[in-house]
Amino acid sequence: MKVTLIIPAKNEADCIGQVLSGVDPAVIHEVIVVDGHSTDGTPEVVRSLGFRCIPQEGTGYGMGVRTGIKHATGDVITMVDADGSYRLEDIPRLLAVLEEGYDIAYGSRYLPESGSDDDTPVRWFGNKLFTWLLNRLHGVNISDALFLYVAARKEVFEALDLTSSGFEYCIEFPIRAHQMGFTYKEIPSREKARIAGHSKVNALWDGLRILWVLLREKLRLGHKAPRA
Repeated sequence: MKVTLIIPAKNEADCIGQVLSGVDPAVIHEVIVVDGHSTDGTPEVVRSLGFRCIPQEGTGYGMGVRTGIKHATGDVITMVDADGSYRLEDIPRLLAVLEEGYDIAYGSRYLPESGSDDDTPVRWFGNKLFTWLLNRLHGVNISDALFLYVAARKEVFEALDLTSSGFEYCIEFPIRAHQMGFTYKEIPSREKARIAGHSKVNALWDGLRILWVLLREKLRLGHKAPRA
């Protein structure tokens, strides 16, 4: 499998270098950093290290991922944040799930032998609430709705036809994947504290957008039968 790693980045010049230094070329064949209109020199840092950096279409995390998918040439796509919070050494374990025959592999911070060094009580509660709503409203069965550490074949990403532009992309992905009948499995993964800088997540605004997608997808799509 040729594997493409997408890294959405906005003003992560102090982090992106360490993230890229952890990329294993024996596992990752293509790295695409998608720059979300940074003003701190993030693209220059990326290119100085010999990696590809492309400008993002539109704004928001979801648009960053969607831009990267358009340019990806790999058979399989995975993604990590540019802040250093994802364990790149977990990528082979995600790929192993695909080799088992599953369509999608998810990382989770809430399985045994996992965890988070960056959780706050508010984030923990919000994630637990949205995970419960996701599973309850849409019949999904995952333990960590807002930690989109995922690997899947490119055609899976394209088939989902996701439209979210912000962090609500994280909840739209498992909803569409489940409703389209794609098979999935979680692995434990530990979230590290960001290397530097500040989170781009706005708990209130992004929480409302996530809630809207949960309700919108319930009303628009309902529960569809899995693929034959």
